[in-house]
Amino acid sequence: MEIDAKTQFELMLASSIESQEFIKLTLGRYKGQEDGLRKIFAKIIRIKSGVKLSLTYSYETKEIVKNYSIDEGVTLIGSVIGNDFMSSVLFTIRQDIRLEYNKKQNSKISSSKPTFTNPLSVSPQEHNHKKNRHIEPEDNAYLTELGVTTKQGKIVKGMESKFRQINKFIEIIHSLLESSSLISRDHISVVDMGSGKGYLTFALYDFLNNLLGKKTSIVGIESRLDLVNFCNSLSKLVNFGSLHFKHEDIKNYMLREVDITIALHACDTATDDAIYKGIMAQSSLIVLAPCCHKQIRKQIHPTMALKDLLKFGILMERQSEIVTDGIRALLLEVSGYDTNVFEFISPDHTSKNAMIVGIKNDKYIDKKYLLDQIKDVKKLYGIRTHYLEALLFPQSSLSSDMTDVAQV
Repeated sequence: MEIDAKTQFELMLASSIESQEFIKLTLGRYKGQEDGLRKIFAKIIRIKSGVKLSLTYSYETKEIVKNYSIDEGVTLIGSVIGNDFMSSVLFTIRQDIRLEYNKKQNSKISSSKPTFTNPLSVSPQEHNHKKNRHIEPEDNAYLTELGVTTKQGKIVKGMESKFRQINKFIEIIHSLLESSSLISRDHISVVDMGSGKGYLTFALYDFLNNLLGKKTSIVGIESRLDLVNFCNSLSKLVNFGSLHFKHEDIKNYMLREVDITIALHACDTATDDAIYKGIMAQSSLIVLAPCCHKQIRKQIHPTMALKDLLKFGILMERQSEIVTDGIRALLLEVSGYDTNVFEFISPDHTSKNAMIVGIKNDKYIDKKYLLDQIKDVKKLYGIRTHYLEALLFPQSSLSSDMTDVAQV
């Protein structure tokens, strides 16, 4: 009798744990009823009471960890696969195994070469065990040339936060890929708007090409010529053949179709230029870490209800950031993206630590409702127009009346 895909996946999960080839498991595309739950991550740990299967329940605003015996954990995972979670990815040292359900509840199992091959990461982990990272400091020449690590693979003193930022960014990208159609693609194209010195750009190229096995091409756009020259020289030095940097302003760059658009700390309205170009290029993913919010800050003239609250400078600055990024998120939703806003890295590293992400979808969008919300927010704060709004809807964005736009 032929074994169905789900049973086959469960057998592979149990077998990988028994043979100590298991690394981790990710359950995604949550369709259950629990508010805020998005994913479950599973790994093996060793605590005083023995070896456990540790499940991290990832919500929009928190994470909850629950430890189970191996048998209990495997049974629980089996009960939610195909019922609450429509996507399951098993990482082993031999292969990655993916189980996907479509809208008709038909399942398909597939495999690809392993993302992680380090045998140390499959042994039951002590809580003080070396942390499993996407990007390791050892044997990474670009990290050394960028001043993050020494030639011996040690993190340079003072660059610890930068190294954590790199891995956090890659972790986020990996999670977003698993939530999008790109995870099944063999080739991925990326543009990094405002690539700077290239810390995250080089790490992303390394991760997508060398760890995920995707044939990835990345273009970094940067207005500072010295950084463009440096990054292109480094790309040649480390043989990253499909990583190139161009000397150009984001606003002037002609972006055609691209899978992923990134803009990390592009100043003020340069973030909006990047969003607009990503939307026009039909990007499957748009990933942003905004910086500066001058355009809205200059416009805010709050109604009497808010005037006294915002007379304090620091509160006005923070509110400007919230309003600017909130409207950006809503405009991404208007443009057909599932959108989320969350903390990118610790505020100890930078106060500009919000991240906005959009995943392209084909769901119905109530554009009129969203545009009415934007109109109400603008009215509340006395804002005439948002720069991204002006790019998307130039025929009506300078007016507070957006009735016609709702039909777009």
